[in-house]
Amino acid sequence: MARDAKDDAAQRRSMVRMDDQLEVSHRPVPDFEVETLSQQIITRGGIGGAMGSVSSIAAAAGRSIDPNAPTWKAISLLDQKLDVLISMLRTQMRAKVEATEFYTAQVNISGSGIRFPSQQLYSKGSTLWIGMVFTGAAPSFRVDAVARVERLSSSVKSRGEKTPSVEVGARFTAINEQDSEQILRYVFQKQREMLRARSRDA
Repeated sequence: MARDAKDDAAQRRSMVRMDDQLEVSHRPVPDFEVETLSQQIITRGGIGGAMGSVSSIAAAAGRSIDPNAPTWKAISLLDQKLDVLISMLRTQMRAKVEATEFYTAQVNISGSGIRFPSQQLYSKGSTLWIGMVFTGAAPSFRVDAVARVERLSSSVKSRGEKTPSVEVGARFTAINEQDSEQILRYVFQKQREMLRARSRDA
């Protein structure tokens, strides 16, 4: 019962949100890339390091290995090929992220999700990679996340923009735990600063 109350409190804490100006970037994530990218973001190290080799997995399970056995040689060769494929996929994902441009936007941010304006049209339920740079922090910090589009507003034309933008509401489905905590600390700090400013003006 106490655990449920603790979980509820943590969930309520992660839902605390605020409006702020961030540098953001985003792109759709194809289905075949979601699991690998999510694992890479959560562990900040990639799926290869998180999984380990077949030999280390077998050793951890207490299984003895005969390196000269034909079955083991075939498994070892397959393990090497998988490492190459995973490395290639991670390189492709990094290239996509590095090639994506960031823009300044007024967003609504919390530890569990973000609402942001986008000139790129997405459908509800689609999966996105989202990069966020918190320039209002000292020092500034960057967070990457995988998110699911939960809400879409009607198109609105932003001031100074020629192309209409859409408000996208997305829930984080994969985010590093420390990054999520850093967002929460940032939100609470900004809220305290706003409260102090209001009390001085009152």
